[in-house]
Amino acid sequence: MTNFPIEVKISVAWGDMDAFGHVNNVQYMRYFETARVKYFDNMMTGDDSKSPIQPVLATLTANYKAPVVYPDTLTCKIGVTKMGNSSLQMCCEMYNQNGLLVVEAFCTIVMFDFIKGKPTGIPDKVRNYIERIEVTVQS
Repeated sequence: MTNFPIEVKISVAWGDMDAFGHVNNVQYMRYFETARVKYFDNMMTGDDSKSPIQPVLATLTANYKAPVVYPDTLTCKIGVTKMGNSSLQMCCEMYNQNGLLVVEAFCTIVMFDFIKGKPTGIPDKVRNYIERIEVTVQS
């Protein structure tokens, strides 16, 4: 179990399951999205949320470890594992209510300047926030 700074509880809905009787693989990406949004909501508040520089998803992958079925509650632990100049890598571990790791998902986020229409450096305020709350982030 990794020590990520943000933890989100997500209740599995009946409609999250597919014809095979377990949560559909696409749904886990939505759970990961919910956790990412929570991470950035904690960081980008007030005027930051209106800034033309915003995080944009560049890549997304997942390793499925075990199926999940309704009813269950997943604990999604998320954190930044690496920061570059304009991008950062995140990991989200999802655990079922018995504490079993069921999915490990990864993404790359690029900071994007919507006025200039291109990637830009990670703002100092964002970088400082991440370095303050993360235990083991690589720069």
